[in-house]
Amino acid sequence: MKTWKKLIALFSAAAMMCMILAGCASGTSDTSDTDDDTAATATDDSGTDWPTKSINMIVPMGAGGDTDFNARTYAKYLGDVLGKTVVVTNITSNGGALGSEEVKNATPDGYTCLFYHTCLNINQATGIADYGSEAFDVVAVVGKSAGEAVVVRADAPYDTMEELIEYSQANPQTVKIAANTGATSHWASVVLNVEEDAQLNIVNASSSAERVANLLGGHLDVIINPIGTVQDYVTSGDFKYLAVTTSERLDYLPDVPTCLEQGVNMSYDLMYYVLFPKGTDPAITEKFAAAFKEVSEMPEYAEEIKTAYNQTPLFMDTEESIAYIQEENEKMMAYADYFK
Repeated sequence: MKTWKKLIALFSAAAMMCMILAGCASGTSDTSDTDDDTAATATDDSGTDWPTKSINMIVPMGAGGDTDFNARTYAKYLGDVLGKTVVVTNITSNGGALGSEEVKNATPDGYTCLFYHTCLNINQATGIADYGSEAFDVVAVVGKSAGEAVVVRADAPYDTMEELIEYSQANPQTVKIAANTGATSHWASVVLNVEEDAQLNIVNASSSAERVANLLGGHLDVIINPIGTVQDYVTSGDFKYLAVTTSERLDYLPDVPTCLEQGVNMSYDLMYYVLFPKGTDPAITEKFAAAFKEVSEMPEYAEEIKTAYNQTPLFMDTEESIAYIQEENEKMMAYADYFK
């Protein structure tokens, strides 16, 4: 009897040991499965599989303009680089603020981006938006406009910026300068009045085509326009340049001085840049920036933008772009109080 009791005890102990070992083995297996799931999630979140579908590139300017052209040209080549279509959508209104607002509020999953330019920061400075570039994750600065210029009719009684300012001071509020609210022409017109004590009468004219028509018709005296919209009129003898607004002279207009060269403290370079909603995975941002860089180095891309707008390729990496855009924002915001 005692022998049987001993055997039963031994069997019970053995069974208990097997259960413990099985439980340990099961626990090890569960931990391993959890680690695999975590690793899979980390891979998905890292953006290495991005993109898996088309990307919506929002342009807050109208179709057919230089910003739209630059976005669509990039989109065409980006589709080949990324293996997914980049769809350009124009959302216009409120000086570009409506389109940027759409991206700011989008899901930060890498499938909605903003293709805009310096006017994002000008929108904030002029008060039509309560945010600027800091509300987004910067991908990269991906291009530079061919430039803008201060333009008047050929028969205007001033040939330089200094003469224009002096004339406006002698005839306060009689010289009409066109401004597209919230855009470069608006910012530049106010800066001329503030920095140079010009006495220009700033009137609204929303599109570059409208400004050209009104200057031709004598309804405006001064416009600040993209050079591509006025060059033919300068060539025909209807208009003349007073200055370019860029920080340096333009290679293709070597005889036209900058405002800065003429002692006028107003300049800007219209840079195109790409941004994601705040909170986008940095790995996606890095991959998208690399794709833009690859396109910017393509000879066929360079030829296309030169033919259309006399532009040359420009690309800044993300870190350099963040620093540049921040500096630009500070420059624009320095005049914010004058737009209130």
